[in-house]
Amino acid sequence: MRILPPVPPTPEQLAILADSKPGFALIRGAAGSGKTTTALLRLRQLSETWLARRERLGLVRPVRILVLTFNRTLEGYVAELARQQIAGHSGLQLEVRTFGKWAVDLLGGASILDRDDASRLLNRSVSALPGNSAFLIEEVEYLLGRFEPDNLSAYLTARRDGRGSAPRVEQPLRRRLLEEVVTPYAEAKKNRGVMDWNDIAVAAGDVTGVPPWDVVIIDEAQDFSANQVRAVLAHLADPFSATFVMDAMQRIYPRYFSWAEAGITKFAARHTLSRNHRNTRQIAAFARPIIEGLAVEDDGALPDFDACTRDGPMPVVVAGRYSDQVDFMLKQLMKTVDFGSESVVFLQPRGGGWFGYLRDRLRAAGLPWTELTRASVWPTGPEAIALCTMHSAKGLEFDHVVMPGLNDQVTPHGAEEGDSQFDALRRLIAMGLGRARTSVIIGYKPGDPSAVLGLLDPDTYTLVAP
Repeated sequence: MRILPPVPPTPEQLAILADSKPGFALIRGAAGSGKTTTALLRLRQLSETWLARRERLGLVRPVRILVLTFNRTLEGYVAELARQQIAGHSGLQLEVRTFGKWAVDLLGGASILDRDDASRLLNRSVSALPGNSAFLIEEVEYLLGRFEPDNLSAYLTARRDGRGSAPRVEQPLRRRLLEEVVTPYAEAKKNRGVMDWNDIAVAAGDVTGVPPWDVVIIDEAQDFSANQVRAVLAHLADPFSATFVMDAMQRIYPRYFSWAEAGITKFAARHTLSRNHRNTRQIAAFARPIIEGLAVEDDGALPDFDACTRDGPMPVVVAGRYSDQVDFMLKQLMKTVDFGSESVVFLQPRGGGWFGYLRDRLRAAGLPWTELTRASVWPTGPEAIALCTMHSAKGLEFDHVVMPGLNDQVTPHGAEEGDSQFDALRRLIAMGLGRARTSVIIGYKPGDPSAVLGLLDPDTYTLVAP
């Protein structure tokens, strides 16, 4: 699978690379602005800075560098690029991990309740409360990730940002969530002898007697929880360099927190990447309406769509049965894509059976593919086509993005204005579109389009009904 080619630093990136002060650094980057590239360039620069310090001070122990990613797919991608950045360096220990893998390794293993099992367990109590159960389960995950276990009562009066304006969660419901959901959930986990991923984060921060990290870089930091950040802070050396690379506009999980409550009271440096270098003018115009009007949170950055300098084909929207969508998409790709030098990704809101159909169609068309979802090692084979869920595509880049099946059935949300689930869906789909360098094709079933598609400007795409 094709990987991001080396590119010279932009003026925005050069300003960041010139800054190697120890302490905390924040890099805010809008979609398409080169956040992952900047993180990797900073990795190389900090490696050289800390290796020079090691030699100057005559230190024996290696410089320890930790790069944390949001998911296993991004881990594999970044790990491959990171190794290229520091090839040939001795006296340096580099680890590229997802937070979960790093934390479990710290604990020496754990019996883990996965996200789906946790949701089913929570639903037993949540279903008795008024309101949308899926939203309330996310609310519980939000409060457990934001507050420390011995301070959960702070949730009752805390300012609840980052979750949209609807549904509202007033104090009586907050109290019921703590008493009728969180407490029995904790008891059920204890009885089963299991930990959920938030428990893993908390426990990882309490581990002692392990070597600290000199340099830490966290990519896609907007989707890390406060407890995950606290765990990382507990394992920093003195001095240290810790860089958070993020864009709150692309947050797809409800994990808002303030830096101060997570333990960071001051950043030694703050930088912003605003220019969209990835997308064509046509892709930018297509994606713009999806995020227009969304609240720009602290540490969020709207992409500078007007800075796009390349032109490309008009995005295509295909209205038809799922099989007809895929028919059209495959024919279009086979006519327009150079599979020897370009990359294609099929993105789906969900995995499972949707990918089963795509596999069969690609196989019948004689087109080799690879699967990226939850792949911790980046595939280095010749395949030009990837299958991936939208969530797993964060931080990645492809020449062509294809999104069949954007139906309301698989993109559920609430109906209220300012609904947090709808806002999250808008961010997710915009993030997926933003992976594309050259072209975009999306599809939906007539009569059941995702509500997000109603935000699109008809002048920015070609509608096809095969």
